[in-house]
Amino acid sequence: MTSFPTTIAGLTNGQQATYRRLLRRLLAKRSRNRTRTRYYEGKNELKDLGYALPPIAKDIEMVVGWPAKAVEALANRVVLDGVTTRDGSELSRTVSDLMDANDLAQTAENAHTDALVHSCSFVAAFRGDTTMGEPEAIIQEFPADCATGSWDPRMHALGEALLFDVSHDDGRNGKVRCGYLMSDGMIVTFAGDGTRFSKQTEAPYDGRIPCELLAYRPDSKRPFGRSRINRTVMSLTDSAVRTFLRSELQAELYSVPPRYFLGVTEDMFTDEDGESIPMWRIALDKVLAIPRDETTGSVPEVGQFQQYSFEPHVTQLRNTATMFAAATSLPPDAMGVLTSNPSSAEAIDKAVKELCLDAESCQRRFGPAWERIIDRAQKYAGSDGMATVRVSAQWRNPATPSRAAAADAAVKLVQAGILPADSEVTWDMLDLSDRQRQTLRREAQKARAQARIDQLRIRTGQIEGAKDGTEQPEPFAGTTPTSGAAARPSV
Repeated sequence: MTSFPTTIAGLTNGQQATYRRLLRRLLAKRSRNRTRTRYYEGKNELKDLGYALPPIAKDIEMVVGWPAKAVEALANRVVLDGVTTRDGSELSRTVSDLMDANDLAQTAENAHTDALVHSCSFVAAFRGDTTMGEPEAIIQEFPADCATGSWDPRMHALGEALLFDVSHDDGRNGKVRCGYLMSDGMIVTFAGDGTRFSKQTEAPYDGRIPCELLAYRPDSKRPFGRSRINRTVMSLTDSAVRTFLRSELQAELYSVPPRYFLGVTEDMFTDEDGESIPMWRIALDKVLAIPRDETTGSVPEVGQFQQYSFEPHVTQLRNTATMFAAATSLPPDAMGVLTSNPSSAEAIDKAVKELCLDAESCQRRFGPAWERIIDRAQKYAGSDGMATVRVSAQWRNPATPSRAAAADAAVKLVQAGILPADSEVTWDMLDLSDRQRQTLRREAQKARAQARIDQLRIRTGQIEGAKDGTEQPEPFAGTTPTSGAAARPSV
């Protein structure tokens, strides 16, 4: 378990009070966040009701991956595919380099997953140390189990933030490498050797705090959101684990019908050496040879009970999976429980509609936070005085339509004259990636440059023809000399 420092040497009294207050808040939420992490990783412990399972069942590890399915099904539909400029201009090289240096696609994926697991995550922008090989601006994500803050309802933003940079070299216990305290217009960086920590640097920030909150389904009472792994998800997962475990124990006797014996003694079930025959051998024997009782001469009677059935376990598991799917807006088929009739395409589309609406809601909440962080990182990277470019987050379509369906809808709108063919909106409908958009922008820029060259050549030829008295051919009526060049961009 990660151990956080209780005090930081070098902080002022006000900073020390803020640090301890935020640390208490972090530790108060830490236990619940770790519980949700265990459910997400499939490491939750069996919760025995006390009467349905034998004591040996407590040593059996049974894993149900439904919580991870609930998180990843939504996270896979909330994909940050890049950014575009708000004024429609070409994306600057500074922003492109900034996104590549910070691997923004992977950073966003981690932040979204952590937000769904813990109800929120934090994303901050820092100045990088170029002397140490770092980029000029750093965008870093912090999960809620090592970061916290206070919400300012008037600013609709974080008023304070405490962030710990934790390394997990052994995969389990984390070690605090450094931390950041953002409060009162100052960013305090502290570091230590694991036991003692002290303030390293202190830098001011202007305006909004350079840390953004990514919260899943927040409201006025819970601005830090709600976890995707809520109490309903955890309760249904515990029920599924017990059902799987009961069926696993019953499987030991499922293929062998239970028998009973009348008029027998214990001595009849011993081998040549006088040792008792194991019960499993008696149950699996195809032929049972039992001698008469020597004193009475009676013949033992062997009977058989009705064979056990798995149907009660399957029915209960199917009901639990249906309730889990309803609670998480997942299609029942995604839970791994087979039904008698497979779902049709219309039924699957209806089942995932609510999940798509949830994904679109996440995009509306996460988008402004990413835009502000990228704008802040541009200021750190633009130390040469270059003006920053306002960007807009570009999201992948959460409905994930087929290429044919998306292209058909876009073609109809273009043919009707509602959308131009080279519009960003048209590209959004086609669900083009950021790389594909950049390629199209470059090709369009080359086409415009070629068109200008053609216009200059025509004008130069007309001027020279007027000087020597020769006539130059006029372009066809209703067309422009550059229409062909613009329609066929050179690559």
